[in-house]
Amino acid sequence: MLRIVYANLGYSREIDGSIGHHVRRGHRHVFTSKRVQLRSLAAVRERLRALRPDLSCFVEIDRGSLTNGFFDQLPALQEDHHTTVRIDNKYGADKRFGRLSVSVGKSNAFLATRPLDCTARYLSAGKKRLVYDIEMSGVRVLVAHLSLRYRIRCIQIAELATWVGERETPTVVVGDFNLFRGARELEPLLRDGRLVHANAQAGPTFRLGPYRATLDTCLLSPILRERAEVEIIDQPFSDHQMIKVDLLGIEAADRLDEPVLVATSAAA
Repeated sequence: MLRIVYANLGYSREIDGSIGHHVRRGHRHVFTSKRVQLRSLAAVRERLRALRPDLSCFVEIDRGSLTNGFFDQLPALQEDHHTTVRIDNKYGADKRFGRLSVSVGKSNAFLATRPLDCTARYLSAGKKRLVYDIEMSGVRVLVAHLSLRYRIRCIQIAELATWVGERETPTVVVGDFNLFRGARELEPLLRDGRLVHANAQAGPTFRLGPYRATLDTCLLSPILRERAEVEIIDQPFSDHQMIKVDLLGIEAADRLDEPVLVATSAAA
């Protein structure tokens, strides 16, 4: 079995989306103490220990910024069994920000326990553009965090659909798609039958007070959907829920003898 976990960590501000949290903890969008971050990250780490995923994918993780005291969050999640560790600037490979920019440090990342190939690709439109293109145990995994702006999001989804069509490999597409207009936005990714919406009936993944929506998305090749178990898991430390995907019958490749640590420069 191949187990994939995806989570939007909300920069570990410990805001669960409730009105009470937004009122009492709203100042954490301006600055979050290291103590709060470590408490939130410890909860994520314990969840990962319980689930033991082969691939753990994160969006909204901070590599060190003005708003979090320049604290790098990923090492707080990394453990000895993670043989590949990667974190990248989500805005663009060529983007460089000043130390005091609000964008510096804002990243996506993943941890893996199996051998893999990975490319960090960047969509042609929008501010948040990073897509991880990972291949592990014969399964392709694309991890994305799409724009809040509908027009830009449409361009990004169409480009993702083109990327999916590049190969016939069984594919998982997962991430925060910000589908504020509903699942119909996914039509370019679903129209040719290469992918199906695996968590369409699994319940909302985002909360803001009484508002609920399925912003976080898991799409699977039909051959994977037949053997997949998809679960939405509560994250009390974020306004987004975690998605767990179990792909049954996917054989484990040999584990690496030595860790592979991959990270772009701290200025990115």
